[in-house]
Amino acid sequence: MSNPVDVHSIGGIANLVVHYLRLLRHDIAPSLLSLFYLLCIGSVFFDVIHHMLHRCNKSSHPLFQRLARAHHFHHLYFTRHMNFDERYLRQNQLQALPLELAAQIVGSALGYIFASFVTPNGLVWCIRNHLWFTIGFQILRTSFVILTSGRDSNHLIYKTAPKDRNWILVGPEFHALHHVYPDRYISSFIKVFDWIWGTAYSFRRKRFTVTEGSGAFIQAIITDLERKEGVACISKLKFGTDWDHHHFEKVIAVLSNSDVLILAHGCHGEDAVGSNCDSATQLIKLFKQYRATNPACPTLPEVWYVGSEIEFHSSWTNVRLQGCSQSKRRTFLPHARSFFDDPDIIYRHIVLPSFPSSMVTAGLSADWAARCAMWWIRRGARYIPVTYTGIACLDYFKFMYGVPYANDADQM
Repeated sequence: MSNPVDVHSIGGIANLVVHYLRLLRHDIAPSLLSLFYLLCIGSVFFDVIHHMLHRCNKSSHPLFQRLARAHHFHHLYFTRHMNFDERYLRQNQLQALPLELAAQIVGSALGYIFASFVTPNGLVWCIRNHLWFTIGFQILRTSFVILTSGRDSNHLIYKTAPKDRNWILVGPEFHALHHVYPDRYISSFIKVFDWIWGTAYSFRRKRFTVTEGSGAFIQAIITDLERKEGVACISKLKFGTDWDHHHFEKVIAVLSNSDVLILAHGCHGEDAVGSNCDSATQLIKLFKQYRATNPACPTLPEVWYVGSEIEFHSSWTNVRLQGCSQSKRRTFLPHARSFFDDPDIIYRHIVLPSFPSSMVTAGLSADWAARCAMWWIRRGARYIPVTYTGIACLDYFKFMYGVPYANDADQM
């Protein structure tokens, strides 16, 4: 047995602190892992129930109807316009929030039971005290939210839902989108549910504009949007008819009535810099400047730029790709990197297979590329690697950490 620690002197207090630090050194890592695991499991379990509650609004079963209605009060209280309606304060406090708490507690308890069964004998990392601590934290947090009239950190008043920069944890920006689109952006703490189910997006009632929409890939994207997403409209802009490198007046009216701009034009020849960089940059600037907010979708405008792997690599000996490599890799990518972090737009960079082989050589179709791109977009990705080699995934690190920002004067 260890000797008792004398706490009746300064030296004794110091010894006590050292004693407990030694214990924590061995226990703190598994304890933190256990607590985080139980919180995440409780949250994800609620996310599953949450998704079911939204799907049960029209259920014929009385119990499901009652539970769905209890949660629906939460959305009546914090509306699709990201504001509070005080008429539903009590229902939110007494029905919606307790239902959420109950689901989280049940989820954490199930997570503890599961961990107890699958953990090998002799390895202790998730103990009952951790479960009680987690449940206590969940109760205290929900009680605080109830006492503050449901105005917690995830429910902030916005005119337009701001950009969500956190890729793993849920914050007020992400949760605001759930209130704009109640059947999407389901996750409550960690975004696992939306990654799995592909619900971290919504294009319903949004207005799309596509430049040079005649390619097989972009036609497959358009078909997907028209068939599955309930978009309001898709307009097309053509170089030489609606704009050229010096005249953009005709596109302003179209851009002002758009929510998503897809830049799919480009070339490999002498005009590569003007087409792949200058035109794209100018169209994005005009879109930001003139786009009118869609009352049906109080969200930020989006830009999708259709690029390729050649942006990040040398064209080697392929003379045909030299102009494309120069215009994209050295000229446009700094602008793309700046737009990626721009707080006023959602910029998505689509990287298609391009060099030196092609999807056709690999036996892949434009439909496959479109499905791959939309798979990433539905999970909230802003860098979208459409790849069968894995190269575009590795290029993400070049894009994020190896590309300088464009000059601020040029970007504005």
